[in-house]
Amino acid sequence: MPSDLLMPIAQFGLLALFVSAMVGSPGPANMALMANGISFGARPAVPFMLGQMSGFQVIYWLNVAGLFALLKSAPEVFEVLRLLCLGYILYLAWVIVRSPVRGGVKADRIPGYGRGFWVHPLNPKAYAMQIAGISQFVSAERYFADALVLSLTFFCLGGFLNGLWLLAGSWLRSNAGGTRLLNALRIALAGLMVGSTILSLQMIPG
Repeated sequence: MPSDLLMPIAQFGLLALFVSAMVGSPGPANMALMANGISFGARPAVPFMLGQMSGFQVIYWLNVAGLFALLKSAPEVFEVLRLLCLGYILYLAWVIVRSPVRGGVKADRIPGYGRGFWVHPLNPKAYAMQIAGISQFVSAERYFADALVLSLTFFCLGGFLNGLWLLAGSWLRSNAGGTRLLNALRIALAGLMVGSTILSLQMIPG
């Protein structure tokens, strides 16, 4: 492929920093992953993480095709998304808090791929984050090529960072000591999921 069709290395470096800051920082999705790691361990929670990553990619490519512009023309849609997002995060927090942190857990109590998938499509912050990335790193001359690079960076680097949050929760599950402490950590993370969701939704204009 000719060099003028490839994203410059310097721009890709900035893109990697952008994705690291946006995806790797504490937020509802990462708090959910860490809480799942504490509650269920890393391996049982992998489908939930893959669901999150898949849902993110679906709305990313819809935004590349112009979905965000359509949504901006209907502000009431954002208000509906805000309510659905908060309701869904509350539901996930309740599922996590109700699950026993020690002993066997029924498979249907573990948030799986389907529950993870809807974390980002219902979250207006994910749309705004993606549009910021598209506007900064996708040029008109290399639109599809740059969009593909951004997508793969979100998926690979973002997935790696998501995995670190999940592994951190699993490490705490194995090393933090008694059940009482783990329950306290899990409840705190569930609260942070809800709190960070409320904060992020207030920062996104309708």
